[in-house]
Amino acid sequence: MEEVRLDAEGLRARARRAVDESPYTQADVARELDVSRGSITQALNDTSPRLEKLRCRIVELLEPCEVERRRTFVLHPND
Repeated sequence: MEEVRLDAEGLRARARRAVDESPYTQADVARELDVSRGSITQALNDTSPRLEKLRCRIVELLEPCEVERRRTFVLHPND
């Protein structure tokens, strides 16, 4: 996986896609991250910047990468 740079909307879309393409439900992801299912739903649908940290955690949980927070978001492959 190559390095990918995302803006805030791109990160939200990536988190949504990661959940949609995973075998896990939003409830499963919420349990794994120790947050409510409603928080996961909100992070995937709401554009609020206050949910960026949770979106990063969702992507890191479901994809083989580490998310580096900057003005843009950078996904580094885990080789």
